[in-house]
Amino acid sequence: MSTNTLNNQLPIIFLGDHHGDWSELFYLINKNKLADCYIISVGDCGIGFELKSFQIKAVKRLNNLFAEKNIFFKAIRGNHDDPAYFRGSDRICLDNFELIEDYSVYEYNSKLIQFIGGAISIDRTGRTENVSYWIEEKVSFNEEACKKVDVLVTHTAPSFCFPRAFNEIVYGWAKEDEYLIEDLNNERFLMDKIFKLCDPSFHFYGHFHSSWSEEINSCKHRLLTIDELFEFKRI
Repeated sequence: MSTNTLNNQLPIIFLGDHHGDWSELFYLINKNKLADCYIISVGDCGIGFELKSFQIKAVKRLNNLFAEKNIFFKAIRGNHDDPAYFRGSDRICLDNFELIEDYSVYEYNSKLIQFIGGAISIDRTGRTENVSYWIEEKVSFNEEACKKVDVLVTHTAPSFCFPRAFNEIVYGWAKEDEYLIEDLNNERFLMDKIFKLCDPSFHFYGHFHSSWSEEINSCKHRLLTIDELFEFKRI
């Protein structure tokens, strides 16, 4: 997979899960007077919950709104996104609105950033397949595509990152999903392998609806909560 280049003159602002609430995002953009920048979502944009014709129309409108402010919106897939729009011929890639394919690498200010989306929905048994849930939502492991990078952007996280234990909500859904706990543990351990291969100095992720910062073994981890904006100035 080739390396893409980002404009070094534009700041990067990371965005937590917003679940398709574009009105709230543009409220935050206007409130913070954001323009001339990249906004990079760590997943769960709510892409795919509409019929394809309506989804494409909505995305074109969003592309135009971002263009008015010279904002370049880019996103990895979360568990609440249809993977089909992030790969192949159906991938959405407009001038100011792009959905990033898993394992893509971008160069920014001579640093490499790798993007790896996907995660398991804890409420998958309460959703409808191909309508509000996609069986391919989980992390897809591609060992050969993992690169040694400076920054890693993922939706979920390795087992050693916060949160390190399941909460009551997870255990509640596990009563209806006998494989949930096992699958969630396996996914976090899979992220351990990915993280070791990529060996970044900075790591951004979402999924867990909390805000958290910590440094582990010389890597700075930043968990973004819902609608959280975080400008990355240390690259």
